[in-house]
Amino acid sequence: MTGLYLISGLVIVPLIICALYARNRVTRLFEEYSRKPVKKGITGSRLARLMLNSAGLNDITIEEIDVALRDHYDPRQRIIRLSRSVARGASIAAVGIAAHEAAHAIQDGTGYPPVKLMDRIAPIVGKTGHFVLPLLLAGILLSRLALSSFLVDLALVLLLGIVLFCLVTLPVELEASSRAVQFIRDKAIVDEKELDGVRKVLRAAVLTYVIALALAVVQFLNLLGAFRRK
Repeated sequence: MTGLYLISGLVIVPLIICALYARNRVTRLFEEYSRKPVKKGITGSRLARLMLNSAGLNDITIEEIDVALRDHYDPRQRIIRLSRSVARGASIAAVGIAAHEAAHAIQDGTGYPPVKLMDRIAPIVGKTGHFVLPLLLAGILLSRLALSSFLVDLALVLLLGIVLFCLVTLPVELEASSRAVQFIRDKAIVDEKELDGVRKVLRAAVLTYVIALALAVVQFLNLLGAFRRK
């Protein structure tokens, strides 16, 4: 455990730097490929609708939102929310992002197993994840009491839940990107050069999930090692 603790402590700062770089890269590529229109002129919302209809998901609606890079699929309301530049844009970035979110809706509609698991974990992590730090602080402050160990152990269990959520989320994101690229290619929505741009945008987004998983694992090991040494 000491070895894992030392390794996790050494890599956490580089991972944080990588996370900042990955987010910056997503923004930079989005801006770059938002300025590059696709030759066929199809908008993001139109492409998403085509994907949904091809999967028989005509009941899923598409809405516009004002915030950029907050595009997402809401499985509870069965709504794809696309930022205005993606919904109305006919750019490489708009096509890639819209197809990715439509792929999430198709995953949900077809019962893709990792999505089912993610949907079960998400509400729990969302409600309990913010208790990790307060529990750890309480455990430190009450270090002389028997309750301290319980609080720390509970915080570590909650943090492990976050690790599990990140672990399940990654294959969901990878499969959605793969499904989006395949649909775009099969339907000849873009040419090969444009498709390469779509791949770059989606790969940059997926990289953020890879780093998030790595950070969650490292933080868990770091805290586990720190508190088990005491």
